[in-house]
Amino acid sequence: MKQCRVFVMVLGVLLVRDVLLAHEPPSDLRSEVHPAQNVPGSRAGLPTGHTAILNSGAFFAEEGGIVQLVSQVRRVREQFRERNAKLESMKQRLEALTGELQKQGTNLTPSARAQREDELESLKLDGQYEEQKFNQDLNRAMESAAEPVRERINAFLDTYCRERSIVLVLETTALIQARGLLFVNPALDITKDFISAYNKSTGGAVPGRP
Repeated sequence: MKQCRVFVMVLGVLLVRDVLLAHEPPSDLRSEVHPAQNVPGSRAGLPTGHTAILNSGAFFAEEGGIVQLVSQVRRVREQFRERNAKLESMKQRLEALTGELQKQGTNLTPSARAQREDELESLKLDGQYEEQKFNQDLNRAMESAAEPVRERINAFLDTYCRERSIVLVLETTALIQARGLLFVNPALDITKDFISAYNKSTGGAVPGRP
């Protein structure tokens, strides 16, 4: 098989709490830059081939995304469902106490008001701690769940590019955020085709799981 020199930069989205618990995904799914190899017959050792763009954020889409990643997101979401419900309950309690204090503040005795304020402050601190711990645990769980899929995606992307003589893949989300992409021909977008090809190659099976 003819070798090609492939530079791949895939920068995804860090899955945060809202992503896993029903909002738009991300998380950060970052692939390393693949080492270059010389292409026989290329001028001055430079590769010859096509340039493409890829939106790695689409990997996590419920419909049309990479089945393995979507499956992992759902699994982690389920694992953290109870803790998320606890955080929501604390948030609602905090809002209720704040509202009560605002409405009844002038009618409360100084001691009663101080007691409510102490309770409110304690609940606020507890909520901040629980949310911080929740996000840390969630990120670790997602990184662990996504790692075997990420490795397979990287390997498949390398093969995908070689078979199609693609020598450069740019991640559109990262470039747009950095204001480094002013215009691109939609014909260069390989996102849908890549996802389709990847899903077909794996059958949706998650690496390391039966």
